[in-house]
Amino acid sequence: MSSKPPPATVVAAGAATHHADGKASGRMLRLVDVRKSYRVGPVTSEVLQGVNLDVSAGELVSIMGPSGSGKTTLMNIIGLLDRPSAGACFLKGRDVAKLGDDELSTLRNEHIGFVFQSFHLLPQLTALENVCLPLVYRGVARADMAEQAHALLEHIGMGNRTHHRPDQLSGGQKQRVAIARALAGAPALLLADEPTGALDADTAAGIMALLRQLNTEQGVTILIITHDPLVARQCARQVRIREGTLVEAKARPAADGGPRPPASRPDATRTATVEPRA
Repeated sequence: MSSKPPPATVVAAGAATHHADGKASGRMLRLVDVRKSYRVGPVTSEVLQGVNLDVSAGELVSIMGPSGSGKTTLMNIIGLLDRPSAGACFLKGRDVAKLGDDELSTLRNEHIGFVFQSFHLLPQLTALENVCLPLVYRGVARADMAEQAHALLEHIGMGNRTHHRPDQLSGGQKQRVAIARALAGAPALLLADEPTGALDADTAAGIMALLRQLNTEQGVTILIITHDPLVARQCARQVRIREGTLVEAKARPAADGGPRPPASRPDATRTATVEPRA
């Protein structure tokens, strides 16, 4: 994995010059006026109503909101699992709206790792085999797959559980395997959807400590979707989703010693928007 890049800067309205193609130094993700609506019979439901967001490489960001606020819909769009009804989404400078389904699948496989609340490990496979799965889709040689997967499991403290199946692991151990799987192939962006939602408090604290370590020591860009303010405030940057839009909140130090925000970031609450394109 790559070393940690310099501290990223929060991009707020008017804070930087933005290019129409979404490219900027160190930018990982850019959403511009993203909207998503669903039509059921005569009724149209607008879930996302003009979401704007910039995430720089190396950031640890939480998006917090209650059930039904559009968190999952937003994650699916960021993760290239769904397309917006309107607006633009750029991943590493690429306008994903211009890509076909096969190109989206390739981009998702090469650049995005997913961690889910329910783990989504294949029950018939061992921990090592589960971690190997993304590498299979990338065409990595079998011997190299096993070596890389074993190294990842060792790194997250699961080196002695490589041949255990999911039903032989605790909830926290399953989530660690899921994180290792998400990191296979060194993706550019790690998306964690309620990663502690199925865990007890002590186990959840361990998972959050692992995610913070991956961010601070390895420079992994992590976006956490959560409804839990205790999880959100352990991230250096916090964004709240309200009525289909995003509001940037000031970052606060976590009670358990989580990261403090860089001194250059203002304390005032602000909207996480970017300048509109010409």
